[in-house]
Amino acid sequence: MIAVGVGILVALVATVVFFVVYNSSRKGWQQSLAVRESEAADLKVRNGVLEAQVKSCTARLAEVQAQLDFANREREKLNREKGDLQARNQMLSENMEVQKQEVQRIRQEMNNEFKVLANEILQEKSKSFSEMNHERLAEILNPLKERLEGFKKTVEETYNNEARERFSLKEQIKELVERSESIGEEAKQLTHALRGDSKIQGDWGEMILESILEKSGLEKDREYFRQETLRDEEGHTIQGSDGRKMRPDVIIRYPGGENHQMVIDSKVSLTAYVNYVNAEDADEARLALKQHLVSVRKHIDELAGKSYQDYVGKGDHVMMFIPNEAAYLAAMQADHALWQYAYEKKVLLLSPTNLIAALKLVADLWQRDKQTRNAIDIAEEGGKLYDKFAGFVDDMEKIGKSLNTTAMAYTDAMKKLKTGNGNLIGRVEKLKVMGVKAKKNLPAVNEEEEEN
Repeated sequence: MIAVGVGILVALVATVVFFVVYNSSRKGWQQSLAVRESEAADLKVRNGVLEAQVKSCTARLAEVQAQLDFANREREKLNREKGDLQARNQMLSENMEVQKQEVQRIRQEMNNEFKVLANEILQEKSKSFSEMNHERLAEILNPLKERLEGFKKTVEETYNNEARERFSLKEQIKELVERSESIGEEAKQLTHALRGDSKIQGDWGEMILESILEKSGLEKDREYFRQETLRDEEGHTIQGSDGRKMRPDVIIRYPGGENHQMVIDSKVSLTAYVNYVNAEDADEARLALKQHLVSVRKHIDELAGKSYQDYVGKGDHVMMFIPNEAAYLAAMQADHALWQYAYEKKVLLLSPTNLIAALKLVADLWQRDKQTRNAIDIAEEGGKLYDKFAGFVDDMEKIGKSLNTTAMAYTDAMKKLKTGNGNLIGRVEKLKVMGVKAKKNLPAVNEEEEEN
């Protein structure tokens, strides 16, 4: 019995020990599990943060890559423009040198011919010129001299203008290179500064447009006009459908008269585009890009509704300038029909790059127009100079004939006076011989008597 009791007691003790050990182990496991669950939650939170950072970095990387691609394309385009401008500069230099040599040759030939002709005429007729003849010659030569001086001045002005234009061309190349290097950074900073404020966005767009115009080579208030109020043929102010005065941002005039004009209006769409660039996921980016396209189309519709082309020039379209190159490219890439949509509404979409090229073309047209007018003026001056010189030669021929006639008349008169048969001097001397008293003798008679 004692042995059985001891066995039972031992079993009870073992059972108690087992429960104590089990409970202790269970609490440890529960604590360890709680720690693991807490760590797992922390890791999940950190993982979410890292995923957000990765998305942000990916979006930023895409933006930077887009800017880099644009900058590379811009640099390549500028390099091509630089090469074209340098080639054109070389061609202008060569043409200017050839023209200068030709003008100098023609001037030298004319001077030589004039000197030879003048010397021949003067040597032949100088002994017979009276004071009246000299005055007549001065009246003829002075206008010719003035014409020659005017022609010389015109040629020198043309040469100096071409030299200044060549220097200006080099400066424009330098400005294009410098502008391409800074345009990316400026656009980035201004995008963040302008976000959300439509008034500031509009002012910024007009400032960019004004800056491009100032560097285009066009002359303000002659070849382009800012914020000019439109008027009808009777001088009355033209108002739009909203009752406001019609005042486009810029009117560009090109050679051919006042009817050869086109309108440029700046329209800025940045808010939705910035949201698109900063979108954290694809859905948000798609929504922002869609809003950006809606904004651009709205600007197109507003500009088309004003119908500026009906009141300015003979063109059928107006130009809508989008100052932000990246925003322009994003819209064009997202909607390939956007340009056609605008064109059908008689609106042409322009980015800064396209606008610079268009304005350079207009500036070249003005430059060629000036050169053409200079060439016409030189040709007219040359024609007038030739006509004047021909008149001078004709007058000299008349003077020569007149001098010959005078010399012949003088010879005939002298024959009648003293050398011909029955001349007057001989008859007068006979009177003296016959007893006519005189206090003076004729010099010619005394000379003849001394010779006899």
